[in-house]
Amino acid sequence: MKPISLTQLDEDGRQLAARAAELCRRAVYDVAASDFLTPREQRIFLAAAAQAGGSDRLVFWGGAVGAERRLALLLPDWLRDEMPPGDPFSEARGEFLRTLNENGVVELSSLLVPLTLRVSAYKTLTHRDWLGSLMALGIERHVLGDIAVLDEHCAVGFFAARIAPFVKESFTRAGADAVTVEDAALAADFEIPRTYLRVEGTVASPRLDGVVHALTGLSRSEAALLVTRGEAELNYFPETKPDAAVEDGDVLSVRGWGKYRIDSVNAVTRRGRNRVVARKYT
Repeated sequence: MKPISLTQLDEDGRQLAARAAELCRRAVYDVAASDFLTPREQRIFLAAAAQAGGSDRLVFWGGAVGAERRLALLLPDWLRDEMPPGDPFSEARGEFLRTLNENGVVELSSLLVPLTLRVSAYKTLTHRDWLGSLMALGIERHVLGDIAVLDEHCAVGFFAARIAPFVKESFTRAGADAVTVEDAALAADFEIPRTYLRVEGTVASPRLDGVVHALTGLSRSEAALLVTRGEAELNYFPETKPDAAVEDGDVLSVRGWGKYRIDSVNAVTRRGRNRVVARKYT
């Protein structure tokens, strides 16, 4: 993903960047952590941490593999040389964090707590039902991470540790059904379950308007107009240039058409066109 410019942020973005710089300064002898961040906020945090010289101590962690809403954890300065190089989102850094937790160097349970949420067979609950019921308790979104729906009656929610006791005590009803809340014992390789629809197409070049055209079935001119109207986000930021380059690993959101993860856009067919392979979130 291309780096973002901190000079073009809105007020919320500037406040988050300032918070990231503050946490970089604080994380000298102990871990400093944010609340849960959206993917867009994580990119802002990363850019600010890099500017402050702290990105080599940064790990994004949401409690499980595949989490989208994550805490930003800045490890203490004395762990800098042990941190795996590369991406703060990588599984290598996540594994390093888990190792530190197992060895008692970092206490993840003081930051994030997974809870099993369960109702009877009275009613099937979706992700929206779980989220709506939790928000109805007055829980703010920044203390609630991903909600992993395991089946129609059970989910695992990831909560900031400070709010977990309140959830255990107060979350008693969801979807007109009784709720039981327990600490979740998750395997180290537990992954947030998600479903996708595979989408493929070909384009003359990996331009944004062409990729939108290939994924949605809109005409090329309609796709370009949609982009210029600000109805597309590339890697969680609005992109209004139809000729913006799309790369492998990018996340594309198109208003009214859904969200896509681009698995490949650079493979060339025998006819000289680029093959687009993506997963649409369902």
